Amino acid sequence: MQATSKERVFGSLLYLPEKRCSIPVVMDVGMYVEILDCQNLSIKLKQVEFETFEGCTEIRIKSNFDLELGCKVKPTGMVPGEYSCSIDNPKVPLDLSENVAVRNVCVKAEKVKILYTAPGLDVHVADVTITVMPES
Repeated sequence: MQATSKERVFGSLLYLPEKRCSIPVVMDVGMYVEILDCQNLSIKLKQVEFETFEGCTEIRIKSNFDLELGCKVKPTGMVPGEYSCSIDNPKVPLDLSENVAVRNVCVKAEKVKILYTAPGLDVHVADVTITVMPES
């Protein structure tokens, strides 16, 4: 960048900057949602009746828009049964503070046929996928 001499001050030149180039700064502005520590979450099912097991875990959500949570459960096939999932209070309102919303994700397995499965600890029986939809 060149500067031009405008006037003399105390025997030296006063240089002033000239505008040579203006660069636009752009960004994508959109919706943001994060489920905190998702990789560390798990749900442990416990027997509540003869062929029924249930379990829950807490999730913490940060977002910049109103949203509604959903869930889908996909059995691994290791333990046959009818699996379902639910989320308590699935609507999460916008909160621009540093607070996070906390919700419980629960899984229920009914008509479970554990008699056909080899015994084991922490057998991976299903995966839960959390879905997010903007609240209209």
